[in-house]
This record gives sequence, C-alpha cells and structure tokens, in this order.
Amino acid sequence: MRAFTCGIDDLRLTPEGEANRSRELNGAQDAGLGVAAAYVSLKDQAPTDKDPELLRRLEGVMRDDSKQEGLDLLMNKMSASVSSSVTKACLPVGLEKPFPHNHMQAMTISGAKGGNVNANLISCNLGQQVLEGRRVPLMVSGKSLPCFPEFDTSLRAGGYIVNRFLTGIRPQEYYFHHMAGREGLIDTAVKTSRSGYLQRCLIKGMEGLEVAYDSSVRDSDGSLVQFLYGEDGLDVTKQKYLTDFSFVLHNLESEMSDFKFSDPRTAGLFEHKDEFFKQSKRMLKRSNVNAGFADEPVNALVNPAKHAFAMSEKFFGLMSTYVRENKDRLIKDKESRGDDQSTSRLPFDQASMGKRSVERVFAAKYLRSQVEPGEAVGIVAGQSVGEPSTQMTLNTFHLAGHSAKNVTLGIPRLREILMTASANISTPAMTLVLRPDLTHQEGEHFAKTIGMLPLSHILDKIAVKERVGRGIGHPYAKIFDVRLDFFASDEYEAIYAVQASDVLDTVEKRLLPVLRKLITKATKQNEKGQSSASIPDVGVKAGVIEVSRTGNEDSHGDDEQRDDGSDDDNDDGDNDATSAKQRRNRNEAVSYGPNDEEDDDIRIRMERDVTTEEDLPDDEGYVGSPPSVMTHNAQAGENERASDSEASDEEDSAQPGGDVQGDTEQGGSEARQARVKSGNTNITRFRADENAGEWCEFALELPADSPKILMLSVVEDAVRRSVVRQIPGVKSCTYVADEVVKDSRTGIEVKVPVVHTEGTNIRTIQQFSDFFDPNKLATNDIVAMLEVYGVEACRNTIIRELSTVFVSHGIGVDNRHLNLIGDFMTRGGGFMPFNRYGLKGNVSPFTKMSFETTLAFLKDALVDGDWDGLVTPSSRIVMGRLGKTGTGSFDVLTSVPIQHFDPMQGLRTT
Repeated sequence: MRAFTCGIDDLRLTPEGEANRSRELNGAQDAGLGVAAAYVSLKDQAPTDKDPELLRRLEGVMRDDSKQEGLDLLMNKMSASVSSSVTKACLPVGLEKPFPHNHMQAMTISGAKGGNVNANLISCNLGQQVLEGRRVPLMVSGKSLPCFPEFDTSLRAGGYIVNRFLTGIRPQEYYFHHMAGREGLIDTAVKTSRSGYLQRCLIKGMEGLEVAYDSSVRDSDGSLVQFLYGEDGLDVTKQKYLTDFSFVLHNLESEMSDFKFSDPRTAGLFEHKDEFFKQSKRMLKRSNVNAGFADEPVNALVNPAKHAFAMSEKFFGLMSTYVRENKDRLIKDKESRGDDQSTSRLPFDQASMGKRSVERVFAAKYLRSQVEPGEAVGIVAGQSVGEPSTQMTLNTFHLAGHSAKNVTLGIPRLREILMTASANISTPAMTLVLRPDLTHQEGEHFAKTIGMLPLSHILDKIAVKERVGRGIGHPYAKIFDVRLDFFASDEYEAIYAVQASDVLDTVEKRLLPVLRKLITKATKQNEKGQSSASIPDVGVKAGVIEVSRTGNEDSHGDDEQRDDGSDDDNDDGDNDATSAKQRRNRNEAVSYGPNDEEDDDIRIRMERDVTTEEDLPDDEGYVGSPPSVMTHNAQAGENERASDSEASDEEDSAQPGGDVQGDTEQGGSEARQARVKSGNTNITRFRADENAGEWCEFALELPADSPKILMLSVVEDAVRRSVVRQIPGVKSCTYVADEVVKDSRTGIEVKVPVVHTEGTNIRTIQQFSDFFDPNKLATNDIVAMLEVYGVEACRNTIIRELSTVFVSHGIGVDNRHLNLIGDFMTRGGGFMPFNRYGLKGNVSPFTKMSFETTLAFLKDALVDGDWDGLVTPSSRIVMGRLGKTGTGSFDVLTSVPIQHFDPMQGLRTT
C-alpha cells in the first residue's frame, strides 16, 4: 500500500516538454492574423498586422456586432486547435513523472477528482477565455486593453492566455481570467434558484409515474404514459454491462449464481425461443432493407417480464453478432454431451458453454436487467434531468462553425421546453437536408434565395449632404441630398435572384415610409431632449432659454409628465442630480438569465407599441424574382405569391401610377417620382436608375428650425430595416456542404449538404420540397412541429432538443429519462408544460395545492366539488399515509395457521 501525495514534481514538464510547449505557442503567434485576414478577404495579399487596409477593414468589423461575432467564432475555433496541440505535446508524455507514478495524472485519469482540464490549466496554459460564447470585448478605441495595439489580431489580445498556474500569469491575462471568473460567479449565484425550481417542477409533475406489473408506465390515476418503460423495459442502473458480453462470460458465476435455473417455475421463462428469434430476425431484416413499416418487435407483442427471449431488437442484434463472430473464443462451436438443453440446469463450466447455453445466459441477464414493478420512474427522471442542470450556465452559446446556428442552450432552453412550452422561442432555427442531386452552386443559390435579403446587402455606399436654403415646402429649410449606390445589377441578380425593379420597388414602398417614420421619431426625441435640458444655445444666456421655454412647458406640462413619468425637470441642485442618477440606474439595469413569462409579455407589448405598420414591409409574402434553378412547381407557387403581393400593394397604396411595369412603359422615372412625392410630403426630388438599377437619389426637406438630426445614421437604420425579399419568420440562411448528421433509421453518422435557417416557417418552406427532403426537416420549434407534423414528431423533437442541450455541455443523461419526459408532455395529444397550467389536469387537489398558489387551487376544488382519492404521493404525504410507489405499491401476505384451540386440552393433559 502506498500513500497518495501530490507535489510540484507531478506538475512539472521535462526540458523536452517545455521545448515542445514553447514551440507550439510560438508557432501560433500569427494564427490570429491569418484568420483575421481571411475573414476580411485579404488572405491572398498576405498583410502584416500593421497593414492600413487590414486595420481599416477590421475597424468596420468591430463596428458591426454581427461581423465581430463571426470573427469571434473563427478565432475561438483557432484557439481551441492551438490548445489541443499544446496539450498533446505536453501531456502526458512531457511530464517529469510518468503515469501511474504521477499522482496528479492518476487522480484525474481515474476520475477520483478533477479532470484533464485541471491538469492542462496547471501544466500547459489557461487557453481562451470565453464570455457568453464570445471573446473579450473591445473598447471604442479598438483595444481589448490599453497595453495592446488597436485592432490587434493576436490571440493574446482577444483573451487567449498562454501562461499557466504553475509558473504564474501576466497581469493582462490575469485580468482576462477574472472577467471569465466573474461571469462564472454570476452564473453560479443565479442558476441555483433557476435549476432548483426546474427540478421541483419536473418532480412535482411526474411524481406519480411508476412501472405497473404489466411493464407499462402509468400515472397515479391509472392513465397510460408508456407501454414499455424506456421503449425497452430496462432499468437504467442495471444495463451498464448488459451488452458487455465478454464481461458477463468472464464473471459467469457471480452474474448467474442466484438465478435458479433448476426451479421448474424458471423453466417457463425460456420457452418459445425459436418463435421469438424468428420474429426478431425477420424484423431486423426488413428494417435494414428499407425505411418503411417494419414488424412489431417481440417485446411489444408479449410481456418481456414473463419471457426471457422477448428482448429488444437492438439487444438481439448485438447478441447475435457476438455469438456468431465469437471473437473472444469463449463459446464452444458445438454443445458438449453433458449439456442437455432439455433440462433446466445450466453448467457454469465455461469449457462446456455452447451457443444455446450462452444465449440462455444472455437472456437471463437481460431479464434481470428489466425495471422492477413499482419503480418510481417519474421521480428518477425528474432528478436525472434536474440535477445536471446545475452544471450548466445560463447564457446563449453558439454551436461551432456557423453564426446562423446561434441557439439558446443551458437552463434558458430547458425552461423554454419544459416549464413554458413556449410557442415563441428566442432563437428558432431549421435544418434542411438537401437532395443529393443538387450541385454545390445550386445549394448555395437556394440558401440565398430563401433567406431574408435586406436592402443593405446590395447597397455599396450611402452619401448624405446637408445644406440650408430656400425650399419648396418651406420658405427656409434644411435640405438633405441622399444618394444610394447599389452594387452592379448583374451581380446581385445572379447572387440573390432579384431584379432591378425589385430593388427600386423596395426603395419606394419600404425604405421611404420607414425613413419618414424614423425622421419623425428622431425629431420628437430631440425636441423632448431640448425642452428638458438646461443647456443653452451658443451665444444665449441660460436664463433666457429657461424663461422662453416656460410657456411651452406650461402649455404641455401634462403631456410631458405623462411621457416622462415624473416631473424631475423642475427640480434643481442635488435633487436634479439624484433624479438623473435614478433614471440612469433604471436604464442601465441588467437582468442576468432569461425573462419570466410576465417579462416576456411586457417586452412583446412594448415592441408592439414601438413598431408600427410603417416599420414593417407592406407585404409579408415571398417577394422578389424566383431563382433560375427552381423547378416548375416552385416557380408556379412563387409567381402566385408575387401576384398576390402585387395585388395587395395596389389595393393598399391606392396611388396614381399603376404597377411598375406599366409605369416603366409609360415613362418610368417620372411616374415613380410622382408617386414618391405624393406619398412622402418631405421628399421634393426623386431620381433613380430605371434601366440598370444601380443608384437612386432623393432630396429631403425639413423646416429650418427643426432639431439637429444625424441624417446619415437615420438613413443607414432605414436601409437595414427595408427588406427586398423575405419568407415570413425566416432570416439568414447558411449553406453547409458536408454537415455530419445521424441517420434516423440506421443511427450512422453521414455527411450531407444542409441549409441552416435562422427562424422557422415550415409550411412555406415545404413549397420548396424539390430542393430538400421534407421528411428529414428538423427544427427546434416544438410547437411548429406539432402543428405541421403531429404529436409523434413533436415528441421526438422534445427528446432531441433535450438531448442537444445536455450533449452541448458534455453531460450524459440516459435516453430513457428523456423518452419518459417526452411521452408525459405529449400524452394528451398536445404539448403540456411542467407548470401550474400543466398541473391543472392532475386529479388530486392536494397535489396541486402542494405545488404553488395553494388558495387558488383550494378555491377551484371547493367550487367544483372535487374530491381526492389519496392516490398521488403528495396527497398521501399530506394525510400522513405511506406512498403507493416503490415498496408501498404492494402488500405482504402471510399464511396464518388455522387450528382450533381447545382450552380444555391442557386440563385433560394434567
């Protein structure tokens, strides 16, 4: 026996290991430059880190959060490969003390405490510090810290720590590490209550689920949830070594010593073997040939608890393969003479173990691994899902590789699925598996065609000139000359499948109304800011300004107070500073973690109030020219939607000029200019390139005394909001040529071309079924899947999404627990959450009252005259009775001796 100690010599590297570590880190110094240059399309020019063009483009990336997000994803991927190379070069070959004499490695590899990550942090480096899935944020100057240059492309400037705990960390990297530690601390403080409440909701909802004596799973009221627990009837705690057939045969005596093969009642368990095996072989053969309907599995026809050979198809296939191949040479080719299968005795001598004897052993092992009747599988499933949720973070993470797959994970996603069953999830997405006959170019074209196309994507540059002079609508006016330069029409027509007329129609029908709305909004905000501020104009005393504004404030005082919610503007001195500070604190309040249902409702109402019809496109159908690669059916549907959209535009606008084609034939630009001027009173001039569609000019006129407006930013905002083409609900789309997906029938991972969409609209996307397989469509929008594909597809989506959440965090949860949750949530044909609303269908008033809102449930029970049969665990606990799950699910009967007692017998004997 040797004592376990861990010292510095267990952590140090050899000189060769140190050299390998330095070589890997030094070789990665320019890795960030290569990624950044490739991201801004300068890879062929091989720029240096001081290249002016590189810095200019990186500044543009930094000013756009979506572009910075994409760069962060690529940088994180590169830093992960660097960390992997460093670890491979140092551990465990570079340590001074090799395994197993190295106690640090013995502790981490065995799983006693810690893991490989902890050993890497001590001996190798800390690696990339990730903040909500992103790198370290940049300041306005373009620096992550003052000690780094502007727009530094090195990994260290983005939060990659090359130092380690063994030799110390630089102050700059120590600061980055504290940023990540602070985020983890906040998550730990906030997620405790969230994960605890999540687990409580799960257990309260499924507390009555137990395994019945017919191997089905039923609720306390007897309602059926699963015909067979976990789809195979196996206990999660007993199937660890079930398919490790070599282990079973090597430990045959300990595995089967207490199984009474000689008992006559046991012999009946092994009957009908040939019939069951024949059915299983036929089912496996048909399921492997095609993806159609297969025969019912054996364990669905008979009770597997009464027939040892009524096993699942998966176990039967693995067992048959092992017995047939006999790789371990533990099975005799022929049965020994003493092994008579007609008897019920199974010898434990491996030398006489033939094929049929081994099959009986494996069948007995499978029989003993089945779940026991009375098992509280609902509580076990709730605990198995709720407890690992404490290991998750609360934030949104990105799946590696694509910004379009920005999905909500962790506890927020679990709350969406389990607690709210929300129809409006935060990050809806779809995955479309393309048909194999599509080329790479057609796949990319299809992705761009169905994706949202903002006007900003085909806009090259914007020029705004402001001047003051005599106006048309005002005697003295501010005039803004705006010019929009688009990319070449042949380019955006080939890439996005839109025509020049579509672009000009977007400017006329979407951009200009949105711009008018934004100008009005900015003017009101600036007027309110001037009326409430104490800053005078240049050359005017403050007192004059205050006196001159008193009249306006008196006349509109009630409106001002209603808008602001307070009358802080009339206060002065310390009160002014205090109220301003309070307003600033209210504006800067941050909520960590997801919103509650009430918060989401408030946010939706606020967005509905702010966003009016002018901010939205005039028609929400699929607009624009159809792609050239579309088939006849897709083109027909597209033309139908385009005609409907044009008809609705004609009805809604009711403006002179007719449709665009007619206007072009009758004069084109003059007719469009007349329509624009009649619909927008502040536009005095409008010109456009009707032939090529590569530029557009218009003049805006505002009163000279109107507040100062940064018109360039307003126009940029309007351009981003104006959409040339969009499928309602679908935003960006990303084409991936070789996505690794798991075949639903065989379970084998294959590489197929897919399109990832941000947003969902299954019914509209189904019209493009010539390009993708609608039977392989996957989405994280569970309610949409329920409405289109039905309850079984909804159940499978619940299971897949729950599994995705745990797999993304490296947490293993048995699929039987997830299957039970999916079946329970969809047992009524819908999508029922684990909350007060979902608990309303429970038959026990005591169970509902013990959850929350006790008085509300008590009032409903009294008004409706409900009664409680004391069949649920909560109701029995309330009344002080033993629960009916587990050992309480049955009574113990004993044979009482029946004998007549004669009190005179003793006297006679005496």
